[in-house]
Amino acid sequence: MPLNDIDLVRRRYSIKFPIDLVDFIVYSYTDQTFDEKHFHSVNQVINLLEEEDKNNKTYWIEVINRSSINLPNNIQLLCEYFDIHPLTIEDITILATCMKLDLFHNQSAIYLLMKIISWNGRRVEQQQISFYLKFSKNILITFQERSTDDDSVFHPIRSHLRDKEQSSHNPHHRLKQMNVDYLFYCLFDAIIDRYPLFFFSRFDH
Repeated sequence: MPLNDIDLVRRRYSIKFPIDLVDFIVYSYTDQTFDEKHFHSVNQVINLLEEEDKNNKTYWIEVINRSSINLPNNIQLLCEYFDIHPLTIEDITILATCMKLDLFHNQSAIYLLMKIISWNGRRVEQQQISFYLKFSKNILITFQERSTDDDSVFHPIRSHLRDKEQSSHNPHHRLKQMNVDYLFYCLFDAIIDRYPLFFFSRFDH
């Protein structure tokens, strides 16, 4: 099926981009601590997760694919490490036609694929964001193709996590007190606030 105009924004064909260029940003926090690390190798991410004391920590791993291919090896290895189903990996890395929600009861995991359609003043743009929520490990992974800190829909959530003023009077203090499912809710809510019309897409169960 040929790509339409909005799909061409997402797909990458330029040979100027490296084949396996993926950015990983790992946020880890408790109600009293916060740490943020940036990596370009999935092995560094895995080593961090295996070496750290995970007691009471919540993890958010941002995966940003800047490669010239849909499924870079770095993303493939990360998905295998978390035992993500091959069909889910395909959904993450290939432009989907609609939104999708999967519940994996045997893995205590949720997968949500969201499509965002917006107007940039010149043309319609389409973005795809995937959420993989692993309850048993208190880890949330988000997959997307382009993101800048200032421009991203998730920028307010990052700012709240980085905020060191975590007093009881701070309205965002609850974010660090709650488990990973509350982070998932906050990120989901941020998308709804910025792109209220995305609900015109439909869910596939």
